[in-house]
Amino acid sequence: MNRELQPLLDEWARELGVPGASVGILHDGEVSVLTTGVSSVDTGLPVEPGTLFMIGSTSKTFTAAAVLALVEDGLLDLDEPVVKYLPDLKLADPAARDVITTRHLLTHSAGFLGDVDMDTGWGSDALAAATARYDELPQVFGVGEVFSYSNSGFLLAGRVAEAVSGLAFEDLVRERLLEPLDMTDSWFLPWDVLTRPHAVGHVLRDGKSEVEHDVGLTRSANPGGGLWSTAADQLRWAKFLLTGQAKGAPPLSDATRKLLWTPQRKAAYPIEEVGLSWLITRFGDAEVIRHGGNVSNLQRSEFVTVPAENLAVTVLTNGIGGGALGPKVVDWCLENVAGLPAIEAKPVVPTDPEEYAGLFPTGDLGFEFTVRDGGLWARMVATDDSFEMPPAAEVVFVAEDVVARAGDTRQPLARFLRDEDGAVSAVEFGLRTALRDRSRRTA
Repeated sequence: MNRELQPLLDEWARELGVPGASVGILHDGEVSVLTTGVSSVDTGLPVEPGTLFMIGSTSKTFTAAAVLALVEDGLLDLDEPVVKYLPDLKLADPAARDVITTRHLLTHSAGFLGDVDMDTGWGSDALAAATARYDELPQVFGVGEVFSYSNSGFLLAGRVAEAVSGLAFEDLVRERLLEPLDMTDSWFLPWDVLTRPHAVGHVLRDGKSEVEHDVGLTRSANPGGGLWSTAADQLRWAKFLLTGQAKGAPPLSDATRKLLWTPQRKAAYPIEEVGLSWLITRFGDAEVIRHGGNVSNLQRSEFVTVPAENLAVTVLTNGIGGGALGPKVVDWCLENVAGLPAIEAKPVVPTDPEEYAGLFPTGDLGFEFTVRDGGLWARMVATDDSFEMPPAAEVVFVAEDVVARAGDTRQPLARFLRDEDGAVSAVEFGLRTALRDRSRRTA
């Protein structure tokens, strides 16, 4: 397997402009780690198996597991209102404040704005200071009404965990999960990372990768995406989730471990269901439980498991091109390691693109659809231009109100939603449910 994948990994990374990457594969108990490229184009140091990368939003799966450890302790109930544990919590909608539960937070269904960066420094009170400002977040949807990926929801879940445990969030995750699983190469805080081999994030400028002198996140975002780790450590996490095996006493019971992956509600495109943090979809007939991360397009990652095939794949990268490299590696592993058949392309459905053009914001992020030469183009944008985003890509309709990338129609990309009058009113894109900005139309 390594002999076949290594040259492909090297080639794909060069083609996609990814400075460096680390790939971990766990299959039937056997572990493989492959690396390519450099941790920084400034230093030229090669990526090694022990190089730390930011895993981004896969950190949410550790947040959910830490919360469930507290549930097992009897300190927390997923279905009690959050205000029971945070009585000083303020939200923009008082009615929502009274009913939002930790389960809502872990299933991206609390309804308040989910993509907002709150820089509250690097002190131990950073998370408390950020969530103290949650009355600034508009209540976009009713509580439990829709799934819309929410970083701010996971920050609040992390703050709940701090409050009931009496520990800083990072210490809680280390004591309850990282240490029992022998994940000795996983860290949250930059002063722990800087003394160890680590990858730095890169941006593309004029087609050339350059080091971006920014971590991309602040401390308050740790429950949503702040963990640094290695491919080998991520496979230790995968092994525990797949089998329950740990070096010492397992940090969670089998029942609780399985609950993490148990579907809780329908999700948003391109994912079908959500567990407690985990995203559940299918590759052909096989159930796939996954996550992944994007730290301001500086470091991108994938984490995919196929329980029926005893397979887990993690891909860690330090550039925006990792958003394409990760799926290529994962698809190769699903087809060549697990033996799952390739997904066939879906037929293109002729559709007038004009009614879909517009901006669909979700806070600091948004989805922009434009019409070019009679075709529809899609792009995720940073609404405040705070970081570089990939260029627009042409999309085509593969079903009613459903689009996929024009160059690869195998997997749907987004689904448009309509109001009671039949007008396009929202879009499910990038796991978010984003309402249309009626004040602006892009054509």
